Amino acid sequence: MDISVINSIQEQFNKNEAIYVSSSLSHRKSALDFALLHNFPSRKNEEYKYTPVDRILKKNFDFEKITTSKTTSIHFEDHFYKLKGNHLVFLNGKYLPARSELLNDACCQSATDSEQSFKDVFDALNVAFCEDSLNIEVSENYRPQPFFIYYFYDSEQGQVFGNPNIQITAHSNTHIQILEKTISTGIHPVFINKKVSVDVKANAEVNITKIQNYKKHVFQVYNLEVNQDTQSKFNSNVYSFAGGLIRNNLSINQLGEHCESHMHGLYLITGHTHVDNHTAVNHTQPHSYSNELYKGILDENSRAVFNGKIFVRPEAQKTNAFQSNQNINLSDEASIYTKPQLEIWADDVKCSHGCTVGQMDEEALFYLRARGIGKNQAKALILIAFAKQSLEYIPFEFVKEEIDTLIRKRLIG
Repeated sequence: MDISVINSIQEQFNKNEAIYVSSSLSHRKSALDFALLHNFPSRKNEEYKYTPVDRILKKNFDFEKITTSKTTSIHFEDHFYKLKGNHLVFLNGKYLPARSELLNDACCQSATDSEQSFKDVFDALNVAFCEDSLNIEVSENYRPQPFFIYYFYDSEQGQVFGNPNIQITAHSNTHIQILEKTISTGIHPVFINKKVSVDVKANAEVNITKIQNYKKHVFQVYNLEVNQDTQSKFNSNVYSFAGGLIRNNLSINQLGEHCESHMHGLYLITGHTHVDNHTAVNHTQPHSYSNELYKGILDENSRAVFNGKIFVRPEAQKTNAFQSNQNINLSDEASIYTKPQLEIWADDVKCSHGCTVGQMDEEALFYLRARGIGKNQAKALILIAFAKQSLEYIPFEFVKEEIDTLIRKRLIG
């Protein structure tokens, strides 16, 4: 890591040591030590070859200018969905139980930290700098109201380095629905280093839907790690529209038989937005299933990266695993880098993967124009039809409507 970045991160930690460190949380210091020994990923790192986080952050973010103010003029409730559920508030990475509205109080608590190893520099920084994390734990045979999680960032007074951390446990025979949304105010850069850990016990189901529509000075690295037990189900839906940098790391470990995983994503980006989706599904036991579909529409100078990995271990016989990445590039300046991967050690499986990158379908465009539809409207209709397939697995109808509105606004104006 660049020496100036090292010094800046160390200084920020030392300034707030009373917040970050106590007798029971001293492992945060070891997390910081780990982070300071490891660089932010550059192009030399294969996993970040097309998303050099070090260069992007050095150009746009300065750790020396981070604000530590906890005051804000944001009226949180104004941004709540007008629906019955648990409304959970984070401000600049810190969970605020006093500002949240809970129907299922027993399910949501400030999480206690435990000793752990660190996967990478982002994981370590999250442990070191997270002030107050959230634990969502649902007991057996219980179906709570949906969880609406709002991440607020206020950069009016300076740059913000936010490290939200959420731990989710769905015990046997439970069903959890989660919607995540980020709202930012202020003109200074924001770097979000988010970590979410999900433990899906036997016969449980967890559905997480994320809307990522950020300002151009918001940069995010999101690590989502999922462990699934026997006959469990996990669904991930992610919709990316704007931001300086959006990096989504999704890792799913199917640890029991008859697990089921669904991953759906859409990135509809323009300007200089950079979106990178990295996924990995690890099939370890027989009779498992995973289905992955990510779609992208790129315009102007936007850039997208997709790297999806499927691992089928020797014991994972009778596995069905499917992966697809489909892209439409509307601009000569836009770029898409896609790399679907399969690694199979079992012989009785059904697996497929593929990717497509192309321009607008001229035959479909001609068909619509021949029926009196204007060129711009015809293009929009084709792209809307292409994008809407990714909305089929959202559990909230009002979210489908919200995303559909975002799609139409982007494509039609």
